Formats: sequence, structure tokens, C-alpha cells
Amino acid sequence: MARVLLIDDDEDVQAVLGLYLQRDGHAVQAARTGQEALEAIAQGSDVVLLDLTLPDLDGLELLRRLRANGDDVPVLVFTARGEEADRLLGLGLGADDYVVKPVSPREICLRVAALVRRRAPRAADAASAVVRVGDLEIHLDEHRVLAGGREVALTPKEYDLLALLARQPGRLHTRAAVLDHLWPQGYVTEHVLDVHVAALRRKLGDSVRIVTVRGVGYRLTAPERP
Repeated sequence: MARVLLIDDDEDVQAVLGLYLQRDGHAVQAARTGQEALEAIAQGSDVVLLDLTLPDLDGLELLRRLRANGDDVPVLVFTARGEEADRLLGLGLGADDYVVKPVSPREICLRVAALVRRRAPRAADAASAVVRVGDLEIHLDEHRVLAGGREVALTPKEYDLLALLARQPGRLHTRAAVLDHLWPQGYVTEHVLDVHVAALRRKLGDSVRIVTVRGVGYRLTAPERP
């Protein structure tokens, strides 16, 4: 069972989707405005379902504030805004999944279950391990990243991508394998992966190197020193 925060101002959506989620054994909390959502998020949730069209606050702004505060709760955006620019922006701000309405309640429930399964190993594997590559440190037990001693704020997807590459430094990870690891639902384009790799390079600076093997994939290595 997961604590699911359902953020949508449509009462019918709240009622129907809430019923399906409860049938799957989840505890559902409802929020119909951005302010209600912020108050509910502060109380803690395992998964957030977020509609982008709210009466008082744009859903993307709500997502931005959530990630800016360091909250890594999985977020599934479900919205009628299906333009590629909206999807890229939502994923870039840290959404873990993005679904365009209309969508069946069963599909939403399956996607919630996938997010819950992916979050569970993160807690189970939280041994006091530190992965070090070059001037990069990943504190797995604290979900923290240090680059040259400087703490770096990453979105959950950026963190998952970095941890995947850093656990096996020097290994070539194909684009297909990385996409399957980060988005097992298989709905994103390779351009989304490029956006996340570019963001990591910008945030990590020269603490490590993310090497692109054109047409194949990526490997993470220590920086070359003179």
C-alpha cells in the first residue's frame, strides 16, 4: 500500500480515480488546488499524481517548487497538455512519468504500481555506501551528490541516471538500456534522455566525464588530469 496524493480540481476525476486506487489498496489523499497540494505534500506521500491545470497555481510551478525543496517523491503528471514542449518541460522539472488525458484509471493504477516498485529498492538498498568516481561522491544512504565537495541538487531522474552510470564507471551503457532503466513504460523519446544528460554535465562540471559514444550510449569516467 502506498500513500497517494491525487491533485486534480475535477471532482469526477477525484472520485473515479480515487476509487480505483483505493481498490488497489492505496491510501488516497485529495487536493484540488495548488495550496492544498503544498500543504498535503508537507505531510508526506509515496506517490503524487499531478494535473497541470489547477485554479490557483500552474502544475509545473508546483512541480518546480517540490523539486527545489529537495523532495524526491515520485510524481506522475496526467494532463490534457500533450504538446512535446509541455512533456519535455515536465520531465525536465523532475516528473517521473507523464501521461496525456484521456487515460484509463487502470493505466494510471499500473503506472502508480510501477513507481512504487521502483521506489522500494531505493529504501532497501540504502546501505551506508558511497560511490566515488573522480571528484564525484554519491552517498546512496542519504541520496546526496557531491561534486568537488560541493553538494549538487538533482532531480530524481537525474540522480537515477547518474547512479546507474557511476555504479559501473567506464562501462558503456547503451541508450536503449538507459531508457529502459529510467522509463520502463517506454513512452519517452531519446531527446528526453539527451536533455537529462546535458543537465547532468552542466551541474557536475568537471568533477567527472560523461562520455558520449555516438549512436551507442554513454559511459562515466574520472576526468583526465594534466
